[in-house]
Amino acid sequence: MKILLVVDGSSYSVTATEMIGSLALPLSTKVIIMTVVPEHTFLGGITLKKLRSDSSEKASQEQKAWKLLQQPIKTLNKSKLKVTSLVRWGNPAEQILKVAEEHEISLIILGAKGLTDSPEFPLGGVALSVMKHAKCSVLLVRHKDEVIKKINTKERTTINRVLLATDGSKYANTTTQFLLELPLPQDCEVIIMTALQSHLEAWMMTPTLNFKTNRELLEKLQQDEEHEAHKITKKIEKQFKVLGYRTASLVIRGGAAESVLAAAKEYKPDFIALGNKGLSGIEHLILGSVAERIARFSDCSVLIGRQFIESKGKIKNSIDI
Repeated sequence: MKILLVVDGSSYSVTATEMIGSLALPLSTKVIIMTVVPEHTFLGGITLKKLRSDSSEKASQEQKAWKLLQQPIKTLNKSKLKVTSLVRWGNPAEQILKVAEEHEISLIILGAKGLTDSPEFPLGGVALSVMKHAKCSVLLVRHKDEVIKKINTKERTTINRVLLATDGSKYANTTTQFLLELPLPQDCEVIIMTALQSHLEAWMMTPTLNFKTNRELLEKLQQDEEHEAHKITKKIEKQFKVLGYRTASLVIRGGAAESVLAAAKEYKPDFIALGNKGLSGIEHLILGSVAERIARFSDCSVLIGRQFIESKGKIKNSIDI
């Protein structure tokens, strides 16, 4: 497995690093820790770095970037994983995506917001771009009150609970498989949930204006949908139970994004895991609307699962342990 950890000196970087440390990753796992010195490219490929005549200023920026990497390197070296580091100049999102593709990364981990992002926006520009365009799974790290408390008291961040949202689509199944292969802490609880179509949405899509017929159709639809939902969640729950995790399943009636966000508020998971698209996802769209809304407005970290594609175009599992 290859993980790309992106740091920028923010407290999000600390949480992201601790999250990696909380996983029971095999020693063969490769972790690349990177930071990007932001630099805009103007017409003709001109950059300020090229125009600067003061080499000492460039060296100073480079030195600061490498210094930024030292703490996460020190933290992960304790786990005896294979850790390397690098510094890139340029557009942060572009450089992150480029490195992820060059090194055939399975999972990118970065903060949901960076040092330069406005506190008014729930999701930073770099995180949004990486989430949309990455060819591998992406974990956007956010703080919870419990996590901030642990950081302040120098306690280790742990993963105690994960909320896995599924709708039975191939995208959701990819995320489920990713999570099954990700070595979560053994005492972690995995809550599998799905959202049923709301009564109002179903009513609006019924093909007739006859009230009696509509009511019968809706009752049948709700029964069949609920049966299928329990079938999906129980099947997945069984898979996690076999691995020894504590599990629970949850079926909520309502809009998909709203239901997932409501469940997250109630159960307070360390992160939400979901596919980049759903059953209603349009193939040519980079990211489904439900996934983007959850990533934007969740109070906790969000894992967007994708099927990893090698540079040669061959599809393989996101994790190869």
